[in-house]
Amino acid sequence: MTLYRIASILAFLVGIMSIVAGGKAMQGWNPGYSVLSWLPVYNFVMGILALIPAVLIWMNHRYALTTSVATIGIHTLVLLLLLSAFRGEVAFQSIAAMIFRLVVWIVILGLVFFQIRVVTSGT
Repeated sequence: MTLYRIASILAFLVGIMSIVAGGKAMQGWNPGYSVLSWLPVYNFVMGILALIPAVLIWMNHRYALTTSVATIGIHTLVLLLLLSAFRGEVAFQSIAAMIFRLVVWIVILGLVFFQIRVVTSGT
């Protein structure tokens, strides 16, 4: 259960970070680089939605893995969109933030998968 707790806390923290950053940008905060108009809204909404798998992982709910995979899938699609359709328009910082989210979610999924293996193997 410890790995679930760590994964849940990571999901919660990355969600809160996205809510704060997206919320500040939507309120007019200028980070010092060009931001695509829809990206702060995406970050804010996905930050809120990231709290769902965070809670489900904490509870060891049967949909924890599904919601986590969906979250990383959406982030992956948006990163691919930024790297292709918005190439040259999107700031490096936005790409770096998306890569950071993906790395954190890969760690979260790794922790969840490892915990599942430990539980199912009986050790």
